[in-house]
Amino acid sequence: MSKKFNPKTETKIYGENACLGLFKKRPEDIIQLFLTKEKLKTLSALTKYCAQKKIAYHIVTREELDQLTKATHHEDVCMLIRKSATRSLEAYLQTKPAQSLLMALENVSNPHNVGAIMRSAAHFGVNGLILPDAKIGATAAAVRTSEGGAESVEIYESQDFKKMIMLLKKNGYQIITTSSHAKKSLYELKWDKKVVILFGEEATGISKEILSLGETIKIPGTNNVESLNVSVAAAVILSDYYQKVKINEIAPRFK
Repeated sequence: MSKKFNPKTETKIYGENACLGLFKKRPEDIIQLFLTKEKLKTLSALTKYCAQKKIAYHIVTREELDQLTKATHHEDVCMLIRKSATRSLEAYLQTKPAQSLLMALENVSNPHNVGAIMRSAAHFGVNGLILPDAKIGATAAAVRTSEGGAESVEIYESQDFKKMIMLLKKNGYQIITTSSHAKKSLYELKWDKKVVILFGEEATGISKEILSLGETIKIPGTNNVESLNVSVAAAVILSDYYQKVKINEIAPRFK
């Protein structure tokens, strides 16, 4: 890397779709581009943009990218970028959205699970993802696993989930918690216009205190396994929301 890296304002991302996702949403935040010669044809629009804007791009070997990214799943491309500006949950709520779908992850810290959740969140139109530490959603591994979805999902940080839930309740949000031991099925749920869905990590799930603050649902199945991976569970629940709420809104436009 030819310039000094500033971790406070800059970060590295890698993976083809992750880099193309950022290029599509905020190309002005690209600082440097690193890619192998094998990727030149695939990423020709990106290198052309860099040349036009006088942004340095470097042709490197896979071994050099391994060292630069400290990973082997970089897919032959890496970017140094400016970190995006963050907005608080309070600022979002001040916009008074008439309809809003939020997700919150209480103890989910595996970047691959977080990235997969961001991918599903982007696909199903989630308005924001609440994390106890926003940096979890900005790790290179999470961004790569999101396959470009990270650029379409706003991240909000809340270190006090109970306080966050009380704030959302005050603003008219339906609070949905998830547990494989719940009695109520997802498919019985009637969604409100504003909702937050809370997930916990697979081993311990959502803490008892937080679980008691919402309407708890489960994804029914064969019971041959204890539970689904949290990112899979998130996708199933978001799909139900999309079918019951979003499609009903879209359908009248095509009649």
